[in-house]
This record gives sequence, C-alpha cells and structure tokens, in this order.
Amino acid sequence: MLFGVTDSSARVSEDARDGAESPPSGVGSPGLLILIMLLGAGVVYYFMKTRRTPEPDFSGLARSALRDAPVERISPGGIPGTMTETIVTPNDEAAFRQMLVAVQTAWGKGDLAGLRRLATPEMLFYFSTGLSENASQDVENHVEDLHIVSAEVRETWTEEATTHYATVLLRWTARDYTVSLAKRRGEPGYVVEGDEHAPRDTTETWTFMRHQNGKWLLSALQPVE
Repeated sequence: MLFGVTDSSARVSEDARDGAESPPSGVGSPGLLILIMLLGAGVVYYFMKTRRTPEPDFSGLARSALRDAPVERISPGGIPGTMTETIVTPNDEAAFRQMLVAVQTAWGKGDLAGLRRLATPEMLFYFSTGLSENASQDVENHVEDLHIVSAEVRETWTEEATTHYATVLLRWTARDYTVSLAKRRGEPGYVVEGDEHAPRDTTETWTFMRHQNGKWLLSALQPVE
C-alpha cells in the first residue's frame, strides 16, 4: 500500500510537469485511512488487554517442593468493565475455612484424589508436581494441629455472570515439617525441614472460584511474606 502511495506521488509530479491537473494526493487514499484505523484499533485492544487485574500466582503451600515449581499466572479474563462484584455470605466464609483445613489435610496425607475434589485442574497440577518431587526425594511433608487465626475476604468478582471469584487472606498456625522416609523418627536427619514439635505461623492469599451456585474450588494461592 505504501508503494502504491509512492507510485501515485510520482505520477502526480510527472503530470504536473506536463501541465495536467494534479489528481488527489495518495495521503488521503481510502486504503491508507483503513490502515491507520486498523492500527489504531490494535493499539486500543492491546491497551485494554494489558489493563486486566493481575491475580495471585500459583506458588504452592509454602513448602519448598511447591515454591520451586514453575510459576504461572492466571487471570479471571475479560476487560474490567465486564466484571461485577460477587456477594460472599457467612456460609461462603465458613466454606473457605473448611477448605483450608481440607486442602492441608489432603496435602499432608499425599491424597491427590482428595485434592482433585478441592482444586481446579491448574492448581491440582502444582499439587501433583509437589507430591511427585517429594516422592522422588523420598521425603514427606506433614501439616498437623492446624488452627485458623483469621480469614479475611479481600476481593470478590463475577465474570460473565456465571463464574464467581473470591480472594481471601488466610492466617493459621500448624506444625509444618518435612521428614525423610529413609530415616526413623528420632534418627539424625529424620526432620529435613521445619520443626515437628513447634507450630509455625503462615499467611497466604487464596483465591477460590465456583461456577454459578456450585461449590468453591481453590484456583490459586500466594504466600505473604
């Protein structure tokens, strides 16, 4: 198209020398105007797309096996103007607390089937990765005596009127430690990480999602330093 403009300009100059009336300049040609409009639309689309609200990273249950897993971002998708707020009830807040205990219990037991009922496929992949790494290193992570300190809903939204999200700041204490399956309790090197006797404080941001009025599923989490 730009070559056409150059050629048109050359013809105009030649006609001018011959005393003929100059045709309209190529700068105002319909083809170039369409090109400019398409480029402008592309810039607007890119700007709107990059303004999506970032969501928590997948990063594991604050365990080394999952912290080392590949980090991948998720987004509820859509342009901000298409999302509305989700109403979270006291029953939903109770469900978030129960899911924290259920997920930690299933993780501590290495129960992938149990985690499948609690998490999205994307989140299940990271749990599976963490459990596989533990099995390869012949270690096992235990989460025991969990006590929830607080569960604070930080953000909620609904996308396309059917998919609901809620981001919750969770604080809890638990005896969180990793042991070597090649050692017996009491032997040197049995506890690989953590303390089997002293509880530790943990704070994480968990994002839950559900379709319509279905049950909540864990879709992302992020440790809070």
